[in-house]
Amino acid sequence: MTATSLPPAESPLPTGGRRGVWAQVGEVKRNVRFLSALVAAFISMAAYSAGLAAHGVYPFGSIPRADNDLRHQYVPFHTHLWDLQHGNAQGDLLFNWQSGYGVGFLGDFFTYLTNPFSWLAGALPREHAEFSVYLVSLFSMGLAAALMTVFLGRLRPGSPWLRALLSVGYAVCGWGVAEGTIVPMWTWGLVAIPMLGIAADWCLTGRHWVLGSLLVALCWFANFYTAAMATLATALVFLVRLLLADTDWRTRGRALWRAATMTGTGLLLAAPAVLVCARANQRSQPTELYVVSVDADPLTYLSMLIPGTHPRYPAPNIYAGVLVLLLVLTLPFQSKVRARERAAWFALLLLTAVTFVLTPTAKLWQGGALPHGAPFRESFVLSGMLAMAAWICLAHMPRPRALLGGAALLALLVAVTYDLQPVNRYALTGVLVGGAVTTVLLLAYARGLRRPARMGVMVLLAVSVFAGTTYAVYGNAVVDDPRRRGPVRTQTMTTLGVDAYRTLREREDWPAIRSDAGPEVFVTNNDAMLVGGQGGGYYSSYVSVETARGLRGLGLGQAMGGRHLWPADDPVLRSLLGVGTVLEPAGENGVSARTVPAPPLVTLRPPASDQAYGAPEGSVWARRHAALGARVYTVPGLSRTGGPDAPDTGRGFALPRAEGEGDEHWTAFSSRCAPGERAFLYAPDLYATVQVRGTGHRESLFGKPPAVSAPLKELGTVPPDGRFDFSVRAPRDGQILPPDALGCLDPAAFDAAVARLKATGATAVTAGGHTVEARLPKGSTGTAVVATTASPGWTCSVDGGPARAPVSYHGLLGVPLGGAGADRLSCSYLPEGLSAGLAGTAAGTLLIGGVLAAAAWRRRREP
Repeated sequence: MTATSLPPAESPLPTGGRRGVWAQVGEVKRNVRFLSALVAAFISMAAYSAGLAAHGVYPFGSIPRADNDLRHQYVPFHTHLWDLQHGNAQGDLLFNWQSGYGVGFLGDFFTYLTNPFSWLAGALPREHAEFSVYLVSLFSMGLAAALMTVFLGRLRPGSPWLRALLSVGYAVCGWGVAEGTIVPMWTWGLVAIPMLGIAADWCLTGRHWVLGSLLVALCWFANFYTAAMATLATALVFLVRLLLADTDWRTRGRALWRAATMTGTGLLLAAPAVLVCARANQRSQPTELYVVSVDADPLTYLSMLIPGTHPRYPAPNIYAGVLVLLLVLTLPFQSKVRARERAAWFALLLLTAVTFVLTPTAKLWQGGALPHGAPFRESFVLSGMLAMAAWICLAHMPRPRALLGGAALLALLVAVTYDLQPVNRYALTGVLVGGAVTTVLLLAYARGLRRPARMGVMVLLAVSVFAGTTYAVYGNAVVDDPRRRGPVRTQTMTTLGVDAYRTLREREDWPAIRSDAGPEVFVTNNDAMLVGGQGGGYYSSYVSVETARGLRGLGLGQAMGGRHLWPADDPVLRSLLGVGTVLEPAGENGVSARTVPAPPLVTLRPPASDQAYGAPEGSVWARRHAALGARVYTVPGLSRTGGPDAPDTGRGFALPRAEGEGDEHWTAFSSRCAPGERAFLYAPDLYATVQVRGTGHRESLFGKPPAVSAPLKELGTVPPDGRFDFSVRAPRDGQILPPDALGCLDPAAFDAAVARLKATGATAVTAGGHTVEARLPKGSTGTAVVATTASPGWTCSVDGGPARAPVSYHGLLGVPLGGAGADRLSCSYLPEGLSAGLAGTAAGTLLIGGVLAAAAWRRRREP
């Protein structure tokens, strides 16, 4: 060949030209699929944000997204994560000194903070933690829409743009709007459904076993609770696909084996999250006595398919948009889909829906026990299945007759449910207008239009999906506006919260003494993490039995059956827990810090000092005497002196139900204590109002066993004549005032007890992330008491000796020193299940390494 006969440099080579063309076509298709996933994510996030903005909901206005869970529980967890990321926290990933007077933290971390988007908290200022929580929900929705767009393409090939529109309905489904965004870590469940579905698809095609195992591990690590539900749902979808596949049983068996080993390996990799949380759940304070029923009226359940519905009473939030609903109802008439495939998908939808309202199967979805909050937390899996069934219908583009059949069923659904409570006017308007518009657009698209017209219809359909989703979010925000239930604060991280955080930081003297936000400044469930300090305000599903019962036994108030701890509000309990600084309201919107008497974090009790000291055995006063090692209370008898009759039942005075507010509805009681003593009332199960005669001071008690335990309440100072009179009004039946409810604190005796604990306590205390070390007076004997609860996971050693489990010293962490005398004490906390979990991760890593090595070895042997 001469030089002039060589092809130009820009010309394709004669050989391999066809392969190059197909490679370019494949690249274009991949780009389109990627772009469609991005569009799905964008529309989902934009529609959710626009719906909130239309009603002025945070962060687009002053209305809080929710009045309870989001503000009161999960924003403080993210401020604590911020503190951990910036080195400002008291504690580490294993232990949290800032809440519940010292609690394990790793279970909380895995449950509330391992959504990858939660880590954005550290990139924003601490005072913007509430915005970072909003981003967790928003970005999880976007990622869920993108991944569902990809996964639907694995179910059936077809237009990626239509898949994207179905995915929007799934990502902004009823569960996501009404429940998932309120509890932000749950929104990872929306991501887990398509992510696990992609991994399951690889099992069907025999590809990417290692990557699939890593995806399983990621889902379980990011939020094991919703991942467990998503895994079960994925298994059901996988079985349906396996049964419908045109292949032999041997191939099906291999796919099942790949799925089982992939799931098992992923669980091994995520074993620390699974085992630590499982063990913490086993140790947690039980709440089975007041779980919510999973019963649901069939018509109400059916109405929840309509986008924008919001039930007053619990019902599965399953809607996934008008487009999804219309196509699911069209599927029975979709003759382009095999009859057995239609039957299989409808059977899956029906059986899954039924399992939500049957207690045994509902427990299976919930991990073995019904929750004490929202009972249908698994609803998002049905929304995902609805989107899948809708795509099975749409991928084959139903004929006009089938679409009209689906529209007729939609009209029938509206006709039989329009007057039910969940179907508010926004939902009804949205489904009528959206259903009509969507039907017309799909009919036009099904006519086989040319490309420009078809693209125009697609754009209009996208606008319709965006508008319908936005309107559903808006309607939900209006109906669920927390201002309808009473006054609310606009945000958690108000100026007051920031000032409180700075005030406590300035007075910080940890670990010499604790600082506590106290019960009067905020109303969040996790004040201690929100504003700093080392206080008691704490909500978690993992409050241990030992912590809940130990603190309740000392008079601490609790809610949610002991899973929500309240800060100590009386001097004796504060001293037992080493609280030396507390926040108090100052002015209209300010706070100030007050110093109170407190011994060090580690104190000593002489042998045989844990006695009742004259207080009634088993009473809170006796337990406090024993824990303090001194007598500080007098427990007088009570006698009824007026008002409605309150017979003594042996357990106490049976208070009559008050029918009015007048004086005649108050039962009067009298007792005698030393003048100048401080009178306290402890009746943890009592729901009543107490009024002190003479001063008119009132205290409300909200005991509601087994959910709420009222704290110790200070009533006032005993007058000079030594007679202390008070009246009680109970608005409910069955209220009992215990005979030993009143205790009178001797201030001088209490000051002497605290001074003795200071004089004999640790001379130096060092608190690490999950450790505490103390230098004791030489030759100390008796019991060293650490001002935290005796929760499982602690081990302690004396003078460098062998590590042993501590004992419960009347609820507190006690370490026997022996009779020879001790100088040093060191304790360390290790969450139960962590060692086994790390071993599981190591095994999973070795397994994956072995598979990769075997694959590399096979490739080297191939010619």
